Amino acid sequence: MCVIAAFALLSALGCRADRPGPFIFIHGLQGRDAAQIAPALGCNTIYFDLPIDAPLNIASVRAFIAEAHEADLSVIIGLRTSMQGQYPVTPTDAEYLAAMREWVGGVVGGLRDELGIVGWATDHDLERDIAFSDADFRRHLLTTHGSLDGLNLAWGTRFLTMAQVGRSAVAELDADQPFGVGRASIDLAEYRRGVFRELMQIWADEVRRHDSGHLLFTGRISRYRGLTAVPDAFDVVLPCARPDVLERDLLTHNVQAVQIARRGGKFEVIPWLRVPLPLSQAATSRALSAWIAEAGMRGAIGVCLEDWSRINASDRSINDVAEQVPGALAMQPFTQEPPAPVAAVIYSPYAGGPGKLGTPYGYLPEFEDSDLAALAYGYRGGTIFGGLDYLCPEDLPEVDLSRYSVLLAPMCLSLPADAVETLSSYLRAGGALLADIGLGMYQAGSWAPSATALAPQLGVAGNMAIAARFGDFRVGQPHPQLPSVTKGLQATGIFVPGKPVDVGGGSSRGGSFTGAATQFQGHPFQGPSCFVALRDGAIPLATMSVRYDDASIPHFLGLVANGLGDGLAVFGALPLWTYWPAEDTLHGALHLDLIRRRATWRLLKPGLLTEGVQISSSQDMAHLLNRGAATQAQVLCATADHRAFLGAITVFSASETDATGRRTGRVRLNIDLPAGALTHVEATAVQLRPAQGECCVRMSCYGPGLIAMHVGGQGAVWRSRREQAPTFHDGQSSTIRFGVEDGTYPVSPGSTHQVTWQEVRQQPRSATVTADHRGRLDFSLVIAGAQVWVRPVNTPGAGAGQ
Repeated sequence: MCVIAAFALLSALGCRADRPGPFIFIHGLQGRDAAQIAPALGCNTIYFDLPIDAPLNIASVRAFIAEAHEADLSVIIGLRTSMQGQYPVTPTDAEYLAAMREWVGGVVGGLRDELGIVGWATDHDLERDIAFSDADFRRHLLTTHGSLDGLNLAWGTRFLTMAQVGRSAVAELDADQPFGVGRASIDLAEYRRGVFRELMQIWADEVRRHDSGHLLFTGRISRYRGLTAVPDAFDVVLPCARPDVLERDLLTHNVQAVQIARRGGKFEVIPWLRVPLPLSQAATSRALSAWIAEAGMRGAIGVCLEDWSRINASDRSINDVAEQVPGALAMQPFTQEPPAPVAAVIYSPYAGGPGKLGTPYGYLPEFEDSDLAALAYGYRGGTIFGGLDYLCPEDLPEVDLSRYSVLLAPMCLSLPADAVETLSSYLRAGGALLADIGLGMYQAGSWAPSATALAPQLGVAGNMAIAARFGDFRVGQPHPQLPSVTKGLQATGIFVPGKPVDVGGGSSRGGSFTGAATQFQGHPFQGPSCFVALRDGAIPLATMSVRYDDASIPHFLGLVANGLGDGLAVFGALPLWTYWPAEDTLHGALHLDLIRRRATWRLLKPGLLTEGVQISSSQDMAHLLNRGAATQAQVLCATADHRAFLGAITVFSASETDATGRRTGRVRLNIDLPAGALTHVEATAVQLRPAQGECCVRMSCYGPGLIAMHVGGQGAVWRSRREQAPTFHDGQSSTIRFGVEDGTYPVSPGSTHQVTWQEVRQQPRSATVTADHRGRLDFSLVIAGAQVWVRPVNTPGAGAGQ
């Protein structure tokens, strides 16, 4: 029964017309009996990885696709674009490219007209197969710098020929740089990422040459860093962030991979979820259903379960999947609108993070700082304002940054000129930036904060030498744009001298500092840092200490705040997030003030991070995942425009006004959250405005032929009496103005509608209302607690309560 119900939902799970999916499939479930097994496990798609000899066996592949189509299953065809190691996988190997193009042409050309195919997927885990070489590295350097002279100028070297340049020399060249990272290291990282991107672009071009009508999927990408290399030619990205391999996370299954892969909405995403085996904590806690819900509310358009060999290993695993997948789909996790986070991280893919799977966040395995990794892991479940977006520096000029309250820039070492100009414009337009040491280092040719092109916006006029330090900082001079960051607040962190620190799924070694007075004290930063002098208008928001140069100019170590009209830049000349956790009071206060600047939704609870309840939202919808026992939550929607919401009690207040005294239309939602469930609330085109005080409404129906709602006046309480159905009681009679715009319930200009309302223990009353020339109903009622119905005139069954 559950499977049947889930299948009935698949056509209405919410992916809008221009969003593909949802796609639910199990990797490895292909071939014999797959078309019969998949539906029984709640799947609607088959991911068919072709064998390398597929061009010779097209007929059998066609037969399988036809069988899947007959069972109403979609098919994604996995292509062997890496040729399974038959040739060096590199953009410069002519034999590899010729063989790959012949193979892809034979398969795609032979199958593109088959019914049931929804798309093609390129090969899995490409980085594992790439044949890197010094020759290709030199080719990349010449493309980047133009000539050997240009390279020597950038690196500060004296190479006589390009033959002297190689990957092994990079670490030695940058040994004296902070973290051992300089321009040469960044060039090496960009070479590694660039080869990945170039190969994927070649694959995409070849597939598109034979078929431009189907979707293009990336195949499995098993490191976060690879998600930054996906070319625009792809439609759907498939991240695979296994919690037993990459980072330990049984709560969300490293859902930051979904948020990173979306790249601010550039791509659709289907994450691979590691099906937990029996007796594991994840299996006993029924985590799979929550992981699917979490992926959906963060923007996924489906999930891939990994994989059939694990599931098929035991009857218990099969039963868990057959129960949990339909149960998750019944919660409708794949929503009509993608999430619209109001905070974004600028992802500069260099620092690798914890040493798991080859430092998964960055392309420099020797650069193990966890600045980005700690931020991504700590915020993976979102905040009271929702989740995060992730943008690469090259994405910045392409994205409308006005939707973001703040951009977080952890060790953003490379910022091209167009990205700098985009950030400057964003700040001038009232945006906020929170950045730390190394911002724009590659272009500046220096880690010195005063050398970066954004130094004026950061409020930095100069700096002392960078040195390795550890410490903490305390708020000394509050800023008016940061009301929660109050004087005296002190940062605490997780760095303890001489003690390794667990960050995400690995250990961050930190330094080897010792000292009796600080041996057991946690500090928020450790590593290269420097004291900075401030420009006029900038303030030392929170400082560790101050030093004076020979001209008696003060230099501060800590956080600097610089107001730019309505915009704001906060800068720390130290690794800001590595050891400074979101649970710290000062961390939470600073980030809360920055994120809420343009936030439209807010979960009303103390602090910044959510706990048992997580939230995601778009313009007209909010989604709340409750991982604990049944509870209630209050959510504020700043852009409601007086509208009522389905799935909640909407509270309207006449006192919600702006500085000019005009009503903001902001509403408060009271939402019941069942245990372990995903709950959705969605705006309707019904508006309520109390003449004074508050009123509340619970929508029970909003459809093409009927609007039905319970309405309560000032002080009304939602409850049941004497075993009757619940409604609003104990409210004061309140004058409430109703408006109904054209929407799911159609209102055309001049149309007539019957409004019926019935107070508790009273007879119903009715009135006829005519829509104005704009197609809007406008009427007022005096209500203490009543049911209200709106129907088109001449609609059958127009009696009250039907």
